[in-house]
Amino acid sequence: MCLVFLLRDTARGQEVLLGLKRRGFGTGRIVGIGGHVEPGESDLAAGVRETFEETGLHVIPTQLYDAGRVTFHFPSTPESDMSVALYRGTTWTGEIVASDELDPEWHPVAGLPTAAMWDDSRIWLPHVLRGERITADITYDATGTVVADVRLTVLAQPVTQESPARHRS
Repeated sequence: MCLVFLLRDTARGQEVLLGLKRRGFGTGRIVGIGGHVEPGESDLAAGVRETFEETGLHVIPTQLYDAGRVTFHFPSTPESDMSVALYRGTTWTGEIVASDELDPEWHPVAGLPTAAMWDDSRIWLPHVLRGERITADITYDATGTVVADVRLTVLAQPVTQESPARHRS
């Protein structure tokens, strides 16, 4: 799995592109852009592909920056456990178009819609949007809706324009 967070500066402040999930895991929640990594595809290549499929925006792999990884654990439904590569970027081309899976929309970074997002996003997403690189292990409670345990580390090297994502599988 991978998630891509595109950021832009506006007169109202910095905004991040998120989307209302229309189908699949997380339907009805506001989520990051991204999804499954296909067989033989790197996390980064999946991020580029998923960004285009879900938003119509073209991103160049060298313009996405490695923001770390989050591993999610759902004790009541272990088949939902996942490890997610995180990317951040500020450069793209194209116009936003909704897909059958996601309705993309810009949101102010200073006022993230965390009440409509997965509970974990309030914990790690602000770090990524500040340009930090993280690793996190998030465990949900038995209901699968509330974070029960968090282990988050901010890594020594922050995400900068000089540290583009490396191709990883």
